[in-house]
Amino acid sequence: MTQLPSGRTRVLGIVGDPVVQVGAPAIWTALFRDQGLDAVCVPAHVRPEDLAQFLAGAARWQNLDGLIVTIPHKITAATLATELSTRADRVGAVNVLRPDGASGWTGDILDGVGLVAALTSDGRPLRDRRALVVGSGGVGTAVAHALGESGVADLAVSDLDPARALTLARRLTQLGYPAHVAEPVAAGFDVVVNCSPAGMRAEDDLPIDLDGTGPGTTVADAVAHPPVTRLLRLARERGCWVVPGGRMMHAQVPDQAEFFGYGRLHTPDRG
Repeated sequence: MTQLPSGRTRVLGIVGDPVVQVGAPAIWTALFRDQGLDAVCVPAHVRPEDLAQFLAGAARWQNLDGLIVTIPHKITAATLATELSTRADRVGAVNVLRPDGASGWTGDILDGVGLVAALTSDGRPLRDRRALVVGSGGVGTAVAHALGESGVADLAVSDLDPARALTLARRLTQLGYPAHVAEPVAAGFDVVVNCSPAGMRAEDDLPIDLDGTGPGTTVADAVAHPPVTRLLRLARERGCWVVPGGRMMHAQVPDQAEFFGYGRLHTPDRG
C-alpha cells in the first residue's frame, strides 16, 4: 500500500486569518481518504496585507487544486480573482478559488448555496417565507442573495453598520428581491440567520433578539465554532428548529468538490 502523502499528492488549501478554528482540513482529508484520492487539505494562515502576494505565488503551485477562502479574505479575494462566477460577481465575495492555468484565479461563492441546502434539507420550504439576515459582510451578502433566489416573500437585512445594510438591501432590490433594512429582532420572521461573527466567543453579545420566536421559527447560525452557539441554544429552548454553521459547511461540500474538479463528493453532515 502506498504511504500517503506522497510526491503525487494533490493539495487543497484553506486560507484565513486566523485558521486555528477551521474544520476543513480534517473534513476534506478524511473525505479524500474515504474516496481513495491522493490528496490532503492544509491550512494557510495569511495576514490581510499578505494575501495578494500569497495568491500570486500559490497560483504557480502545480499540484494545488484550489483554496477555500475564509475570514477575513472573502471580499478582498474576489477583487484579486481573474474570473468570477455570476453569483460571486453579484455578491462581491468568494469562498472558493481555483487556479485558472494562466497564473490567475477563478472564484465562486457557495456559502449561500450551502445555507439554503441546509435550511431545506428536512423538506422545509423557503418560498413565500419571511427571512431576516443579520450581518452584511461576505457571508451575509451571499446568504441574502441565495434566499432571494429561493423565493422568500420578504427579505430583511441588518448590520451594526446601517449604511452597509442599506447598500445590501438596495442591491437586492435592484435584482428584484423584496429586500429592506430591519433591526436584528426575530419577531415576525419565519427564518432568521446570523451571518455576523457574534457568537464565536463566549462573551459575545447575542446578535439577534429572539423574543417572539417559537416552534414555527427556523434559526440558523453561520458561526461553525462552537458547534452550537448561545443563539442556537436559546432558540432550541424556545422550540425553534435550529441549523448550526457546521451543517451549512457540510451542505456546500458537494458544490465545492465539483468546483475543485473532484466530482460531486458528499460528506456526512455532522452539523
